[in-house]
Amino acid sequence: MFQITRMFIIIVIREGGEHMTTTANKIKVKKEIYLWAIKESQKEIEEVKNKFNKIEDWISQSYCPTFRQLENLANFLKIPLGYMFLDKPPKTNIVKSEFRTIGNKVPSISKDLYDTLYNMGRKKDWLSDYRRNKGWNKLIPDEYKDLNKKDFNVISQLARDYLGLNEFWYKEYKDTRLAFNYLREKFEAKGIIVMQNGIVGTNTHRNLNVSEFRGFLLYDDIAPLIFINSKDSPNGKIFTLIHEYIHFLLQEDDIFIDEYQVHKNKNEKKINRITAEFLVPASHINELWNKDKDEIKQIGVFSRLFHVSKIAVAIKLNDMSIVTQNTVDIIKQKNEVDWEGRDTESNGGNFYKTSKSRYSNSFVKSVIQGAESGEISYTYAFNLFDGSAKTYDYFKEEIMGYGE
Repeated sequence: MFQITRMFIIIVIREGGEHMTTTANKIKVKKEIYLWAIKESQKEIEEVKNKFNKIEDWISQSYCPTFRQLENLANFLKIPLGYMFLDKPPKTNIVKSEFRTIGNKVPSISKDLYDTLYNMGRKKDWLSDYRRNKGWNKLIPDEYKDLNKKDFNVISQLARDYLGLNEFWYKEYKDTRLAFNYLREKFEAKGIIVMQNGIVGTNTHRNLNVSEFRGFLLYDDIAPLIFINSKDSPNGKIFTLIHEYIHFLLQEDDIFIDEYQVHKNKNEKKINRITAEFLVPASHINELWNKDKDEIKQIGVFSRLFHVSKIAVAIKLNDMSIVTQNTVDIIKQKNEVDWEGRDTESNGGNFYKTSKSRYSNSFVKSVIQGAESGEISYTYAFNLFDGSAKTYDYFKEEIMGYGE
């Protein structure tokens, strides 16, 4: 299968212009990071001491933990492992200062979402710098500027054109998971990073709540990142993917809650209509809808055909004045979100295959190319994969096609 890529004695991690040294497998973490992590966890120091009897030695740096010990500490404190490698603690108001649009839409967020935003933000920032150094240009062409001033039907068509997507693409896929993967490949081909996960990093004890958010977009001119909450249904993931893609074309950060809530938000209603037209074109509805057949059953058929949820179909039909608001409410009351708590990108318990589905292929390739060329350290590359050397080696063989 695969092997650990490097056995290293001394590794220097360079971040923010400073150095952090590890000797053998002992890792020296800055005192202020330990203190911040404990405070952030809201745990009493005595509770931490009971679990890690050498924590005071680690903080004073008279003794350093192993990688495994540091990983266990991060998991206990519910802190992403990557935080422990920073030169200084992250901003406490990161959402407000760096993701203003998201902060304005969701002023109070859980620690799980906060940590996921920060983790993905670091990955996006690294890739942006990497691509810029490689000579990448802005992904969106000039003719797409001022897109927000155009009609939603025009934007929807331009969005398909940008991807080179046929409007009947959905007919090629009976399996919604395959449809999602097809769209994801289209995005990746354009340089848009698509990540998905149902937990915080690799911590299986920290599930992401689909009721809090279904996905978000971190905009960047050359390394935009879309994150999908994989606790959502396959249909829901597709809607979120396209919703955030429209925000990418409009060049703005975003967080997506759900189709119904967005529909009621005036500021987001146009985005929602563009997304629905992209996935469920009105001209196709007009050809397929039979006013003499049962509405609820037809909505179910359309949901399967177009790979979107029943509520998304119902809202689209209501916008077209085909069904009443009462029908939308009936669908809403059925509460079809029966996927909550299930990780739809799971691969039968295979950790590495699951990891592969969570990461963007183009992101993975960039990290490995950067490490193998010596542009970044192996330890920093492992950190970009949430601290796993074995995951790095799996990706190196499985995605890049070569091993040691």
